[in-house]
Amino acid sequence: MNPQTARPRLSLRLAIPLSLTWEFSQTTGKQRLQTAPLWLYQGLHAAPAFIWCISIPLQHLDSLRKEHMNLHRVNGYIALSVSLIQSLSGMVFLLRDLTYTHENVFHIHALTVRGVWIPPFIWPTFTGGLWIYAPVFLFTLFRTVQMARARKIEQHRKWAVLHSICGYTIAINRVNLSAIVVIGNILSLLPDYVQRQWLKLPTNLPGIVEVEISAFAAAAAYAYVFAGIWAVSEMKRSKTKPGKQD
Repeated sequence: MNPQTARPRLSLRLAIPLSLTWEFSQTTGKQRLQTAPLWLYQGLHAAPAFIWCISIPLQHLDSLRKEHMNLHRVNGYIALSVSLIQSLSGMVFLLRDLTYTHENVFHIHALTVRGVWIPPFIWPTFTGGLWIYAPVFLFTLFRTVQMARARKIEQHRKWAVLHSICGYTIAINRVNLSAIVVIGNILSLLPDYVQRQWLKLPTNLPGIVEVEISAFAAAAAYAYVFAGIWAVSEMKRSKTKPGKQD
């Protein structure tokens, strides 16, 4: 490979805090614990997430790959195995209708202020977004494994980076959700007449639940957008310069 070619890689400065965010979020899913079976949420979803959060950043350590290839390989098997377990258990959540989402999967949420849509902010339901996200996650997982088995190292590395970014989408979602919660708490501190008359915020329980479901879906949808931008930037950075070949 030409030394001027930038190898696709995942920055540990971003990967580690995102891993910690995801790991912490798995221990605080109180609502999920109330609605999903213990074996499904903690056994096949949260527990593999703990392993994933440790193994994935390790896979992107150049020193581990260069000096301890066998450990890199074993850790890779573990990381990709728990990725598969998490994706399949996540599909079970969808199939068993255990997600916190709008009753109409094809509904489109929109950001409105005083009843007026603020373009371009629209997004699918939480479940609708997951049905789009899940195939992408599985496809990048499949290609990562396929390239490793074919010993196409650079292609394997490229797909491993993309798959890792797909996984970190969940952590970005948690960051988005935290920001939305902060905004919601700030709005709740405003005087009642500001909330009702100026902002036209809902005051009855059904209206509040509707906004909450929409916000929950927005956190996920824009996590996909941010992760997509991240993935494109990583791939552009890794492209061979004109006239250079691997």
